[in-house]
Amino acid sequence: MAERDSTALFRFVDEFRSDLTSTVRSILGSVGRSDVGGKPSEVDFLVLSAGLVLYDRAPRWQPGGAPPWLWANRAIRGEIVGWLGHPRVEFVAEWHAPAVAPPMPVGNDVNFDVLATDCAEIADWLADVRQVANERDQRIHIEYQTQKSLGDPSPAITVGAEFGLQPANIRQIDARVRSRLAETSALVPW
Repeated sequence: MAERDSTALFRFVDEFRSDLTSTVRSILGSVGRSDVGGKPSEVDFLVLSAGLVLYDRAPRWQPGGAPPWLWANRAIRGEIVGWLGHPRVEFVAEWHAPAVAPPMPVGNDVNFDVLATDCAEIADWLADVRQVANERDQRIHIEYQTQKSLGDPSPAITVGAEFGLQPANIRQIDARVRSRLAETSALVPW
């Protein structure tokens, strides 16, 4: 595959299908989409997509290192998440009630501390964000990601106006926090 032989891609997928399938199912489970993992045709499609990700990166893989599906796990994850599309969550009014503890101040209608009491993933995310960023950058990162998830076409402008910063500063702060989060998660064995 490193020599750009496309037939090698299919031989690779056939030989390592069980490892690629395990990787795909693991990623689907980690993003809460084990429902997709129960559909053989979709898993097969994602296994082939994982193979294509590896094919694209094959010249950079080093023999003797981690197996390719582990070495390129984040790229495979990105491909899968991109294919799945934006997650949709049902609105639960109780999650937006005022918190007893000092809430993570974000927007006017979302209280992540309250959400965190019922959702371990949100609690872990907040803990990680609090670990890698100061209070202002935490608020900016969370508000920016919230605006993006709500479909704001210009989240940096919206958040910049709220914090009195230029949109470029908002994007830079968010990128810095995401980079630190990625470094932190890279230390955690999956």
